[in-house]
Amino acid sequence: MKNYSLITSSYKKTKLYLHPYKLTPDPTVGQNNLQKGNNGYYMRVYPHSCVKITPLQADQWQRKLNIYKPPPSIILRAGANNRVDMCIDFGTELEAKLNLVVRSHSKSHHVFISFGESIPEAEGHGIPTTNPLSTVEWHINSKGINKYESAQRGFRFVRIQMEEVHSPVELISIYANAWFAFTQQRGDFQCDAPRFQRLWQTSVYTARLCTKPDEYWDGIKRDRVGWFGDARITQMTTDAVFAAPQPALKMLMRLPTDQWTMGIPGYSFAAIGMFHQLIFCYGTDMPEIKEIYKRIQILLRWIRKTQLNRDGFIVRKEGIQYFGRVAFVDWSPMPVGGKFEELSWLQCQHVEALWLIAQIAVWLGYNADAEKYSRFADALAYRIRKRFWRKKVGMVHTLNQTSRRWKPLVVLPLPVERDNEYRRLYFCCPPIGESMPSRHSQTLAVWAGLIQNASDKKIILRTLCSQKVSPLITAYFRYFEAVARAECGDPTGALKSMIEYLADQVEPNDSASLW
Repeated sequence: MKNYSLITSSYKKTKLYLHPYKLTPDPTVGQNNLQKGNNGYYMRVYPHSCVKITPLQADQWQRKLNIYKPPPSIILRAGANNRVDMCIDFGTELEAKLNLVVRSHSKSHHVFISFGESIPEAEGHGIPTTNPLSTVEWHINSKGINKYESAQRGFRFVRIQMEEVHSPVELISIYANAWFAFTQQRGDFQCDAPRFQRLWQTSVYTARLCTKPDEYWDGIKRDRVGWFGDARITQMTTDAVFAAPQPALKMLMRLPTDQWTMGIPGYSFAAIGMFHQLIFCYGTDMPEIKEIYKRIQILLRWIRKTQLNRDGFIVRKEGIQYFGRVAFVDWSPMPVGGKFEELSWLQCQHVEALWLIAQIAVWLGYNADAEKYSRFADALAYRIRKRFWRKKVGMVHTLNQTSRRWKPLVVLPLPVERDNEYRRLYFCCPPIGESMPSRHSQTLAVWAGLIQNASDKKIILRTLCSQKVSPLITAYFRYFEAVARAECGDPTGALKSMIEYLADQVEPNDSASLW
């Protein structure tokens, strides 16, 4: 693994922007200068610090940097190699367009602009993003004032490399025109534990960054896609703080009804969880509610008629697209192998969705539907428990694993028609019998309502509290595990584990958002 500390050794120490008492990296807090724009709000954010400039110069300019004030213009002079290389820290993560204004005394020179959530990314290390490109070229081909505006993207750091600089260049203006969903927070949480307060506010800011007018993104730098599984958690955060139903409404109005959402069965069921959350927070009066309910009815009818076996278990079907060609639940290490009907956690996701739609039907006054979905859920829950639950052990992950070693789910390389190590283990190795429970299978058993008594809860906690069971690597599934652990009687341990996990993401690099 590359030692990134060597890459950044010539840089000044970075310092995250944090609101002085709320400890949030959100630069809009306490400000009233947001401008309404394209389906959201804009605010100019100026450089927080300059962490590198080569050749060394402009000390006074660097000392005047403030995210809320435009910096003065600066004359940049190249070194013997006719280059200027600088790295700007905007102090926090932004979804923004970078704006530059320079005055050039040369007819032609090239400027390379690189964006990153960290200095190594701005330096071009790691996997480059393509949506949009992480490094762009700006060709200045005339003397005088030249202006540049980037595509909107996620970044904190910007590296600017000027080539062929034969005379001084004046940097007249530099700022990020940052886009934000929502005008202000309508709810909040504050406590006297600074570490917890910062983690909470970082979580809220991450959710805000990832909220678009019509969906919730997984991240503002990487794939910038509205994955329904991740969206379910982001929605709960934004509902608690910003109280805006539109992103969830618009995502659900696009829910596919004749295929698995994004090729992931669990994400179709996550959409039902989002619908449940939507009504729980905002009621049933919105005109889209009945239309969404009809879409989910059609989806569940498609599942029941085409995707289940006689026992009501989800099975793999020819001609259906599956993300990574497998049943996806999470990127963390887990047992490998098993047909769809041999995966307990997949069936648990289905039964949870049936319970949720039954509750939704009650809220909407569709009592016959509620009775029908409850009957389906009861029958499926009984079969899952009978087939997958082991006394004193819990919910086995798969009835037919193909490897004794647990593996993280890796779908690369693309295209998925090419096999990688994970898919070779999954599809080419013979089954060797059922696995032990995983964090995923035990957690989703709780979410499915299959845990019947105090003894069951102790069994679940043995897995979720174990130091020997492979830990979860995603904040996405850590949330589900934490809820299950709390419901089984260990809320203190669940909270402590989540704090340690999130702190490990935020504190080492003074990060403004969560992965």
